[in-house]
Amino acid sequence: MFLAAVLGCTAVAACELRAQEHRTGREVLRAALAGAGVPEMRVSFVHSVLGTPVEDRYQWRAGSWVLVEERFEGEGYGLPHAAEAGERLERTAEGWRLHLARPVEPLVVRPLLAQRMRLTLDDGRTWLLGQLTTQSLELRLHGC
Repeated sequence: MFLAAVLGCTAVAACELRAQEHRTGREVLRAALAGAGVPEMRVSFVHSVLGTPVEDRYQWRAGSWVLVEERFEGEGYGLPHAAEAGERLERTAEGWRLHLARPVEPLVVRPLLAQRMRLTLDDGRTWLLGQLTTQSLELRLHGC
């Protein structure tokens, strides 16, 4: 705070999402987050075997991402078939919804073009991650 005052800066650094290639560190996306409250994002994709939509919702808590909800259709490889302790799996009109609180550190995704992986922020901004890179991406917040 003292250094900021000396330099004439009064604003605190904005909370921003950064996506960088996991192996090389090359940044492919930087987006400022707007609004108050707990930062959230959704990562959606097409299931590689079933061809059905999957959406994971994450919240930023205590310096890391926490998977708080997964929505999906059908049953298949990699999809939950039962809730674990502390989780709740419910049937919806669109398919299934798993409520959980699973820390994911680091959060790394592989945006394969065939899966049409999208990153969506609360304000509606969306990126097709496979257009940014097909390498593994680490998603992290800075300044939050």
